[in-house]
Amino acid sequence: MGLQMIVISSSALATMGLVNHEGIDTTAAFGVAMQLWTYIQMPAMALSAAASTMSAQNIGAGKWDRVSAITRNAILYNLIITGLLVGLLAVADRPALALFLGGDSAALPIARHIQLIGTWSFLLFGVTMVLFGTVRANGAVLGPLIILAIGLYPVRLGFALGAFPWLGADALWFSFPVSSFANMAMATAFYLHGGWRKARMHIPPSSTELIEEAEADSEPGGRINPAG
Repeated sequence: MGLQMIVISSSALATMGLVNHEGIDTTAAFGVAMQLWTYIQMPAMALSAAASTMSAQNIGAGKWDRVSAITRNAILYNLIITGLLVGLLAVADRPALALFLGGDSAALPIARHIQLIGTWSFLLFGVTMVLFGTVRANGAVLGPLIILAIGLYPVRLGFALGAFPWLGADALWFSFPVSSFANMAMATAFYLHGGWRKARMHIPPSSTELIEEAEADSEPGGRINPAG
């Protein structure tokens, strides 16, 4: 999880470095968009944590059919809740952005343009987070880390740099839905075919087996005269 946060933070810094080359107004607009995106992604993060906790409990109980149901429901709730937030921001983007920039700011039209291109990608982001939460419940943490690293560096930054000569600054904004789609596709493939279910939890031995093992391995004198 620590490495994951490093990957996410370093990718955000790299993206911000590219945005800073576009001037003060674009930098301000992107900063405000990031502030609003922080709130939009909250339901996805909360549902991911809930799916991970509930999946871990049912994996421990051996109820794998519930794990699939938990994942489906979490994805559905993410699409509903995040979709409502995205739709609300699409309708009221100007007053929401004006709270940070002011109604007469030159950065306001740029911020609205960024929101129009990038905000809907958090629907895909939420699906990815739920799938990651489920597989992590069974101890699969390396796969999500590798997927995020691929999606945020070769895909997002690669697209932003490669498409910049044709799209200009829009390449930066389109890199968000492109990387979100790539992350979701890889997360779905890992969830369906990654083998993370094979790492089953060991069933603890019964109390009778523990007593028999303790009596078989101990010396009679040691039970009478313990050393410690």
